[in-house]
Amino acid sequence: MKIAICDDEIQFIDALCPLLEQWAKKHEISLTLHRFTNGDDLIAAHQDECMDLIILDMIMPLLSGMDTARELRNINQTVPIVFLTSSKEFAIDSYEVKALNYLIKPVDHVKLFHTLDDFLKSFTLAQTTFTARTTSGFCRIILTDVDYLEAQNKQVLVHWTNGRTTVIRELFSKCEEVFSPENGFCRCHRSYIVNLRNIEQFSKTEITTSHSAVIPISRSNYTAFKEIYFNYMFG
Repeated sequence: MKIAICDDEIQFIDALCPLLEQWAKKHEISLTLHRFTNGDDLIAAHQDECMDLIILDMIMPLLSGMDTARELRNINQTVPIVFLTSSKEFAIDSYEVKALNYLIKPVDHVKLFHTLDDFLKSFTLAQTTFTARTTSGFCRIILTDVDYLEAQNKQVLVHWTNGRTTVIRELFSKCEEVFSPENGFCRCHRSYIVNLRNIEQFSKTEITTSHSAVIPISRSNYTAFKEIYFNYMFG
């Protein structure tokens, strides 16, 4: 697990790291900590290596924690962010970037560990993930959050269950290896892969998902799709 800490106070990072290591040891987690004293360095590092969790100070010189979080969201829409700061002033603003939590310094290790435990639950559930390249960095895709994938030119559109769409720069054939029947997906058309869990109904020509998307089924894929779907639904 990779956790990034970004705070302009080095002594705070020095105090926080042992707490994170203590928590990781308790849960028998192999932990790598990445330390940053400014938002620019964190953003650059996250573009090269997708972090699993980011702990971020709100009040920093030059690039503030909020501006840093906005840039991080442009790179990776799903990475969990925890603000750990000395001011309550920006707590409401943290909703804009969908922060996991907003904690106040000095660190209350009980509240910190509860937040980390909440993160661990979602992280464990999200072990079936795919870290894909985007135009600006990386995006870690939790497979169960995907409604369907669509090949378009030399890119792939990831259509999420919440209605969002993300463009990734991966081969569709590579996506098919990850979004496979074993993981609850099926390629129903040369340009579409659908999440079997979300299928509301289907005919010989199209699928309607529970999120109101309508996806074509090609004639050549229909028989295989139907077999995969019923095997998935009824074992």
